[in-house]
Amino acid sequence: MRRMMRYGCTTGSMARTLLAGRPSMSEPTEVDRRPGFSLYGRLALLLVVATVLPVLVLGWQAIERNRGALTVDAQHFERVLVERAAEAVDRELDTAGDALVSIAATLGDANAQHEELKSQLAARQLEAWGGSGFVTLYAPDGRRRGSIRLGALGATGPEVLDEDLRGDGLRFGDVVQRAQGPVLQMTAPVSGDDGAPRFWLLAELELTPLCRLLASLGEVPPLRDPTALFVVDGQRRLVLSSDPALLTQSMSSHPVFEALKGNAQFRQPLTVVTEFTDERGDMLAAVTTLPRLGWAFVARQSAQNAYASLNVLIAALVATILITAAVAVALGLLGGRWLVRPLHSLVRATQHIARREWTRVEPSVKERSDEVGTLARAVDSMSVSLQESEAELVQETRARAALARYLPSDVVDQVVADPSRLQLGGERRLITVLFADVVGFTQMSEHLPPERIVAVLNEYFTLATEVVHHHGGFIDKFIGDCVMAVWGLPEQKDDDAQRAVAAAEALQRWTDACARRWRTRYGVHLQLAMGINTGLVVAGNVGSERRLEYTVIGDTVNVAARLESAAAPGQILLSDSTRVALSGARRLVPLGERQLRGRTQSIRVFEVSR
Repeated sequence: MRRMMRYGCTTGSMARTLLAGRPSMSEPTEVDRRPGFSLYGRLALLLVVATVLPVLVLGWQAIERNRGALTVDAQHFERVLVERAAEAVDRELDTAGDALVSIAATLGDANAQHEELKSQLAARQLEAWGGSGFVTLYAPDGRRRGSIRLGALGATGPEVLDEDLRGDGLRFGDVVQRAQGPVLQMTAPVSGDDGAPRFWLLAELELTPLCRLLASLGEVPPLRDPTALFVVDGQRRLVLSSDPALLTQSMSSHPVFEALKGNAQFRQPLTVVTEFTDERGDMLAAVTTLPRLGWAFVARQSAQNAYASLNVLIAALVATILITAAVAVALGLLGGRWLVRPLHSLVRATQHIARREWTRVEPSVKERSDEVGTLARAVDSMSVSLQESEAELVQETRARAALARYLPSDVVDQVVADPSRLQLGGERRLITVLFADVVGFTQMSEHLPPERIVAVLNEYFTLATEVVHHHGGFIDKFIGDCVMAVWGLPEQKDDDAQRAVAAAEALQRWTDACARRWRTRYGVHLQLAMGINTGLVVAGNVGSERRLEYTVIGDTVNVAARLESAAAPGQILLSDSTRVALSGARRLVPLGERQLRGRTQSIRVFEVSR
C-alpha cells in the first residue's frame, strides 16, 4: 500500500480505564499493644519454677572453680607418686651397691693375711646379701681372675670386663637376660694401699624382685594397675617392668617421652607431668629421672582415673540437670497446653491465607491483651493488606498485558509507574524510523477473500513484530499492509540506526524464507519495499482526551514513508542522515539525489547492499 494513513487507536483511553480501576494499596494499620500479663511473663514464670537456668549457672561455676584445683592436685599427686616409687627402687639399688662395696672391701683388706679366709668372709657376705649368685674378680687389664659362687654350678662373669664398668666407685651396667631371669650388671673396685684399683668385682643383680616391687606399687590405689610403673634407660630400653620378660625391649616410640626430648640420657634431675594418648585412651603420666643410672621412672594412669573427682562432680551436675529438665518438661507440657489454645485460631487463619482465602482471626483471640492478641491483630491486618495487594497486582497485570499489545514494554513500564504520562503532548527526540510495505498487496487482495487476507497479514505482522523487537525497536502502528517501526524510544541508543538497518535486512530474509509457504498456503507472493530515515520528531500522546495514541510525528516520518514508496520490491532505501548515523557500519550503494513525492527539496538516497 503506497499511501500515508493514520488509524487512531484507543490506547490512551483504554490505559486510563485500566489504570483508573487499579486500587491503591492501603497502609497496614498499626497493631496496638494492650497492657497485661504477657505470654513472655508466663513462660518466664515456668522457667523460674523449673530452675533449669540457675542450676546450669551454678553447676558450671562450681566446675570452673574446682577444675583448675582438681587438675593441679591430680598432677601433684602423680608427681609425688612417681618420686616415691623411684625412691623405693633407688633404695633397693643402694642396698645392692652397699653389699657389693662391702664384699669388695673385704677382699681388698690388706690386714687380712689369709686369702682363703677373705674369700670365706666374702662368700658369707654374698650369701647374706642374696641379690646375686656370684661375684667375679677382674685384673686391672680387665681379664677374669676368679669367681666366688654360692653354688658349684653358679654363673660367673664374662672373660673380659667391659670398659664402661671399669673405674672408680660403684658402677651399673646394662640389663641382661639370663636363664634365671633379667639381671643388672654392677661393679665395684678393690683398691690397694696406694688407692689404685687392684682388681674389680662384678656382680649381677637379679631384677625379678624389683619387678615384683613395681607390680605391687602399681596395685596400690589410686593406680590399681600392676603395669602402671616401668623404668627405661637412656636408650629408652625397658629395664624394670611388672613383666620381667619384657625387659630390654625398646620404648622409644612411647608418647610419654615426648615431654623429655631435651633430656635424652636422663643424666640431669628432672620430674615432669604430662598428658598423652595411647591405645588405652587419654592418659596422665609422671616421669622422674635417676641421674646416676641414666634411667627414667614412669608412672601412668588413665586421665579418667586421675581426674575421677572432677568426673564425679560433672556426673552429679549432669544428673541434677537431667532431673531439673524432666521437671521443666512436665511443667512445660502442662502449661503449654493452656498457653497454646488461642494459637490454634491463628494457625487456622494462616492456613486460610496460605490458600489465598482472606479470612479474619476470631474476635475472642484478637481481644486478648497479651502477645497472642497482638499477633492475632497483626495477622488480621496482614490478611487485609494481602487481599488489597493481590487485587492491585491483578489489576496491574491486566493493564500491562493489555497495554503491551499497543505500546513498547518500556513505555508500558513508564505508564504503569506514572499514569500522568498519558496526558496529551510530547517531546522532541532523535529517532530512526522504518517503513516496510508489502508490494502490490492492493492488487493481490482483489483476488483473495478477506479471511485469507487477514490470515496472511497476521502472519506477516507477527514476523515483523518479532524481528523489530529482537533488534530493540517497537511497532508504532500497522497501516493497512505497512509496518511502521521506531528506534530511540523511550531511550535513545548510539546504535539505533544500525539496529533499524539490521532489522530491515532480517525482515527481508525472513520474508524470502516464508515466501514459498505463503505462496503454497495462500496463493500470494509477498515482497517488501522498505525505507529508513533518522532525525528529530515529536514523540508522545496524540489525539483527544477520550481517544489518543502514542506515536511520533514530524518530517522524519514523512521522509521514511516516501523512501519506502520509492523503493523497488526487495529494496531497502535510507537517507543521508541514516548513513551518517551508521558511521560506515554497512555497505551502501549511493543512488544520488532524488526528488521524493510531496517534497520540494531533493535528498541523497542510499541503498543497503544485499
